[in-house]
Amino acid sequence: MKIGIRVGLWIVVFVLAYFVYESIAGKMRFDKETKYRRKVVIERLIDLRTAQLAHKSVKNGYAKTFNDLLKFVKLDSFPVIKAIGTVPDTLSEDEAVLLGYVSRDTSYVNVMDSIFSVTYLKDHIASFAVDSLPYIPFGFNSELFEFDAGEIEKGKVKVKVFYIFAKFGIIYSGLDTENEAIDLEEGLSVGSMYEPSTSGNWGE
Repeated sequence: MKIGIRVGLWIVVFVLAYFVYESIAGKMRFDKETKYRRKVVIERLIDLRTAQLAHKSVKNGYAKTFNDLLKFVKLDSFPVIKAIGTVPDTLSEDEAVLLGYVSRDTSYVNVMDSIFSVTYLKDHIASFAVDSLPYIPFGFNSELFEFDAGEIEKGKVKVKVFYIFAKFGIIYSGLDTENEAIDLEEGLSVGSMYEPSTSGNWGE
């Protein structure tokens, strides 16, 4: 009888030890996975911001829809102006052009090749496809980022703004978040519709 009790106690000890270990290991796996997912989504938000800033530099405003943004990235070009000749020390470049010392030559560079170059993409965590930009990574149902752009008045000056957002509820799809201190309605975002900011909310 005593041997049976001892064996039973050892089984209880092993079971409890397993659950304690699995609880700690499970928490570590969860933290590792959520950290990875955050990095991938932040990377996508930075790509979207890069595209929006390029759009503003050419079109004098941010794209208001994903279709407009993707069309711009895939089909549009940046003008590149080169000065040919030597500008005298006593003149500005504009004055040198007017006097004929310098001429200007305009060429065009494809937006896609310029902003998403091999150099830009070499440190990417996830694979890059321009048509995937609107979609939140890890979503089960091809959920799109919340996307907005427009104009606000700040200090009596009109300023172009944009905002892109993804909920944690989508970013963490498939993960057990029930016992985690996570508000699934919150998330990761870049830009603002209330301030002239192009920063992300991840503390950059």
